[in-house]
Amino acid sequence: MAVNVIKSAGESQPFDREKVRRTILRSGVSEEVADRIADEVEKNTREGMRTKEIYDMVIAFLEKEAPAASRRYDLRNAILRLGPAGFDFEKYIAELLKAYGYDTELPPILEGVCITHEVDVLARKDGRTAMIEAKLRQELSIFITIKDTMSTWARFLDLVESAKIGRTPHMDECWIVTNSRFSTQSIQYGHCKNMVMLSWDHPRERPLPRWIDDVSLYPVTIMKGVDSRTLQSFSAANILLLCDLVRMTPEELEKSLALPKDAVKKLIEEAKMILQK
Repeated sequence: MAVNVIKSAGESQPFDREKVRRTILRSGVSEEVADRIADEVEKNTREGMRTKEIYDMVIAFLEKEAPAASRRYDLRNAILRLGPAGFDFEKYIAELLKAYGYDTELPPILEGVCITHEVDVLARKDGRTAMIEAKLRQELSIFITIKDTMSTWARFLDLVESAKIGRTPHMDECWIVTNSRFSTQSIQYGHCKNMVMLSWDHPRERPLPRWIDDVSLYPVTIMKGVDSRTLQSFSAANILLLCDLVRMTPEELEKSLALPKDAVKKLIEEAKMILQK
């Protein structure tokens, strides 16, 4: 008999062992480990359990089997911690696109034909320029709605018209990138306009977590047990990515973060552990 679980938005759905298994594999563990943990999760899932509880259960099992994988699995919460830690989501998205060969910038206010616009990221590759709206949601149950998507498209059109009269750079593509999810109407409208729609679960074959995992571009907020004060020190020192952290010497980190040597050593060791797959 199928067990029903409650999603973050409140709706009920049958527990999907295969979906849980796929998310566990995303963390970099073997199929054997993923199967074993998925079986344990299925065994311990009760009727009416919230998906957040299942998520936490997977983290706990992974922590015992593969601590580095448990950190990578918790990428969703690491992204959520960017805002409170003082990091800009748009800067993180710009860095992610750089890893894929894009030239990126966080532009100043751009002048459209009708009004001025705040554009989060401009990304250039292969002779094309994309205007990117980066939307960080602290509540994952808050979807990117049709209003959000239509507003982004209208902004893009105003800037395209402005580019024709030389007021702003030429733009070819319109993207929305979010840590949340798109509503059904939002996806329909975005695809109709040939927008690039990238969210936590869309497109299914290559959503945002896949983009991040494939280049191991994890933020420092993915580390376990790092308190808010240390994260704010990272932000003040402009250290956003684990790959940037491990390139620094212990002496450089100690000076930048104002932390004791032992604490800095533990940060470097954990960052290297997470990056090693």
